[in-house]
Amino acid sequence: MASAPVTTAKCTYCTNPSKYTCPRCNTHYCSSSCYRNADHVQCSENFYREQVEEEGCTVSDESKRKMMEILQRVKSGESVMEAEDGPLDSDDDENEEDLSVRMAGVDLNDSEAVWRNMTEEERQDFQELVKKGNFEELIPAWNAWWDQEVQLVQEVISGSPTSPSYTANCPGIVEVPPLSEITKVTPSPCLPYNILNVLAAYVWTVRLFNGDHQDSSQDATEAILTLSSVLASGASYEEAALAVESPKMEAQNHLWLQESEEFANTVRRDVWKILQGPTPSNKTYYIRAALSEIHVLLNTCKTALAKKKRPSGQRKGMFTSSFPEENTQVELKIATLPMVKSVIKKVEFLLSYAVEYSELLAAMSPP
Repeated sequence: MASAPVTTAKCTYCTNPSKYTCPRCNTHYCSSSCYRNADHVQCSENFYREQVEEEGCTVSDESKRKMMEILQRVKSGESVMEAEDGPLDSDDDENEEDLSVRMAGVDLNDSEAVWRNMTEEERQDFQELVKKGNFEELIPAWNAWWDQEVQLVQEVISGSPTSPSYTANCPGIVEVPPLSEITKVTPSPCLPYNILNVLAAYVWTVRLFNGDHQDSSQDATEAILTLSSVLASGASYEEAALAVESPKMEAQNHLWLQESEEFANTVRRDVWKILQGPTPSNKTYYIRAALSEIHVLLNTCKTALAKKKRPSGQRKGMFTSSFPEENTQVELKIATLPMVKSVIKKVEFLLSYAVEYSELLAAMSPP
């Protein structure tokens, strides 16, 4: 019996072939812009609302400051670029003072409390931003530590040697023994490319979180594990290009990780800058710094998982009820405690490799 012809589903909102299916309503769509289509607003609004609620569950003082800045920009109706064009005028000063007074003493971790203290106009502006997906207009761009300008000539004070200035802006290095001290097995020739895969997943994640990845350690960990098949499943790569491209391909399978080709090009550039290092004489310092920050992130996530700090259930209130309700939720793949412990050991192994084989890593060509 002849088999039925295979047909490719079309996007519900345009003529392009469908790449994804909404997990809420099973609608076919081809891109994030079609996902946010006006006819699909119930699902997309609820998805973005959940991200905002979860992000608000654990925030640092710095994140609270950023939240107040964002709320102020929502009220004044200006983007980051507009805010940087000039000083606030008298009306802006009044708006800022009014907002600060209303939010004084409000727990910015509590989205319901923030929502109650927003005016009707502010709520409408916020909902409009959710519909359009324009949050990037309100959030200042993060300056990556590997983009810093490095002083090649270091001033010596009182004849005492000092650490290079670039180390102050980098994640702290996790000290590990050289690989030969923990194993006598000859390392695989795939390891340099595997490190590239981990670096690409790391850069994609920290760019996606706009530098706030440490404040969302569980979500950021889950993002890195989703993007890096080396860390998640022990995969190996035999060439640089595929190792760096793999996280981009993984991201296309997950709505919360998808980004533009321009974003992907930035990630490739960033990986190359990390490979180049701060100076010719210390080329692997950035590699070790990036792996070290992953190590810190994983340990923070491990602590949170051990304490079961991840919020569970869906809170109901004025903020929640202002968005359409759905029966399903879109979530990142949950990282388990045993999984995170295992990945920490993998990262420590890669760090030990970077210590012992720094010359081999320093000689790598751009992906």
